[in-house]
Amino acid sequence: MVSIPYLDKADLGPLADAAASWKALPAKYDALQREFEQRVVNHLKGHWEGDAAQAAFVTMGKARTEYENAATEAERIAKLLLDAHGEFAASQKQLHALLDEARNDHYKVYDDGRVEDVDPRQDSPTASASPGLAEERKKKLDSIVSRLTRVLELATAADEAASSALERDANGDSQSFNTSVYTTLDSVEADQAAALMNKKGRLSDAEITKLNLLLSANKNDPEFSRDFAVKTGGENMLSKYNELMSPPAGTTLSKAQLAQLKELKANLGTTIGTATTSDDNGKPDKDITKFQNDLLKAGQHEFNANPTESTSTLNGYQLTSSLMSEGKWDKDFLQDYGDALITAEKNGANVGQNPDAYWSSGHALGSTNIGALDPMAGFMDALGHNPDASTEFLTSEATIDGEKVDHLDYLLKDRHWPEGAGYTGDAGNPSGYNNLGHAMESATSGRAFDDDGAPVKHTPERAALMNELVNTIGGDPGLISGSPRDEMRDSLGNMTAEYMADVQAAFGNEQGTIKPFGEPVNPPKGFETGTLVPFLANVGRDPDAYVAISESSQANTAIWMQEVAKQHPGYDEMTPAMGNVAHPGGIVAGILSDARDQAIFEEHSASDKDFNDAVATGDKWAGRGLGMAVGAATGAAAPIVGTIAGWAVEDIQAMVVGQVQQDTTDEAQKEAYTRYAEGRAAVRDSTADSVREAIRNAGVDMPAQKLNTLAESAARAADDGHTTGATWNSSGSGR
Repeated sequence: MVSIPYLDKADLGPLADAAASWKALPAKYDALQREFEQRVVNHLKGHWEGDAAQAAFVTMGKARTEYENAATEAERIAKLLLDAHGEFAASQKQLHALLDEARNDHYKVYDDGRVEDVDPRQDSPTASASPGLAEERKKKLDSIVSRLTRVLELATAADEAASSALERDANGDSQSFNTSVYTTLDSVEADQAAALMNKKGRLSDAEITKLNLLLSANKNDPEFSRDFAVKTGGENMLSKYNELMSPPAGTTLSKAQLAQLKELKANLGTTIGTATTSDDNGKPDKDITKFQNDLLKAGQHEFNANPTESTSTLNGYQLTSSLMSEGKWDKDFLQDYGDALITAEKNGANVGQNPDAYWSSGHALGSTNIGALDPMAGFMDALGHNPDASTEFLTSEATIDGEKVDHLDYLLKDRHWPEGAGYTGDAGNPSGYNNLGHAMESATSGRAFDDDGAPVKHTPERAALMNELVNTIGGDPGLISGSPRDEMRDSLGNMTAEYMADVQAAFGNEQGTIKPFGEPVNPPKGFETGTLVPFLANVGRDPDAYVAISESSQANTAIWMQEVAKQHPGYDEMTPAMGNVAHPGGIVAGILSDARDQAIFEEHSASDKDFNDAVATGDKWAGRGLGMAVGAATGAAAPIVGTIAGWAVEDIQAMVVGQVQQDTTDEAQKEAYTRYAEGRAAVRDSTADSVREAIRNAGVDMPAQKLNTLAESAARAADDGHTTGATWNSSGSGR
């Protein structure tokens, strides 16, 4: 591995000079060739004949070719050196920036790569007075270490590739010039990685380390990924992957070796995904199309890494889905793959097999337990990382043996999802419904389910899918109550928070202040409250979902109040307008209060502490909800909260998180009416605070008495909404 001091101090000037010198050589060789032609060949033509002349002219023709080859080799070496210089310079620049960042933020970076927090606040009373300081500092330290490792990996891969390319003699023992010199480090590294995947027999630890380094450094590079995939081949890729993840019986892997294989799975999956998205100057790449077709065909093949020891195998679908859970994959390929997967299951079911039996019959994971027996779990996470693909797949259907199969209905209602870590590949995930939730999050939001970046404005297709899910689940509340589908509640909570403006608007938007983030749900009616209420009531029983919905609702209300303060600065106009935007948020809070009590006292699916712990550890939806509401209110192409409403991040986000937090009550107070009263008080207080914050930030000059009256009026509207929501939920009815 290239060291920090070496990369930090490396003088790249000589390499740039060498590249420039090689770049100048082709012109010089061309000039020499022309001079040779004019002064030797042309001078002798017509003046020299006979056998000796013929032999000489043949030799001179070879000399002409050598001049041309010399120019070609020089040109290719120049390109290689320029590419190497660019890679090294970029890595060095990134390293310098990281070292400066660490130094400025009081982290010490040692030559061996260790990073130490030397912030003086750690040893001062400030640290103990700020409980979040240590966690914040640890996150920053981990980020610096991760980015340093990445930079050194890139530099090391480039260094080794450049060395290999310059040592390579494609002409073997020939003394001629080498016209097939590599011109890019990507092509060198792709050849090296493909050679390891094509090697007969098992790879050594050193070779696995080398393969991991090459893939980690280039997994998002289209040129490398394409060449690597094409040179490895689809079926061979799966065979080698299975071999790597299934060491012979009796093999004991260390924690480091197991971690290395898990990293290899992630790197290989991301690399293949990148390869599937590559094209040929905007047109389909026939070699990648063949690679994708080979993967599809391999789905029906069985792979046995240890045929002399066991008859158990994994088929191509199980191996491909294992890799597919990582990275960005081609949308069209994912559609074809998903249809092939469902077809395989339906055909299995037609002969009396459900997915449990179909995917476990004769199949077993290797001793590393990396992967999953149910390939649908990995495919769902693939959709979860590829929003365009998930939206298209979950809103479309397939024709299987002449029968129309609606993808969403099959996955959500018809399919029996096998349970257990062996099927999902995750000991903490008992059911693939969790993975289905990831796909639905991606499909409705336009972002990968684990992407905390800027929200994406809703399209008609995504909004329509969200509406369908609310109608389906709200129309049959038992679907996610007391069944393995409960595992989807956290994802459904995120999706509800994502569409909070539409949720609130469904409960009242008389003056049109509440605006959707992008395209609205079910225009012009919006969500049907008859299905929305039971949907919220069931989803809100999950602590994480409860927090996401609560934070997003309060954040939205805060922004709508800001809009009211700007649009209606007069007290008389502002009073009813504030009440209009407070009431829907109160309804949401009332539904959630009742849902929380049902989870704690009736379902016994969560404790009071579970809900409060969820609040304490997750506040992302306060900021995200603010961003989406600001984006909707301002019409911005993307929600840039820090620029459009910088005050909201600092003031309202903290206010929202504080409002959602509720103290754990002791056993004597755990009565439904007590909790109901707490919920009412919380929504009243939060509404009043939001009104005062909106007035302050809008710069409206209002006497204290009027401000208090206005805040109380809005609080009463929210309180009425809370009562309506709680009653609505308990009765199970809708408007």
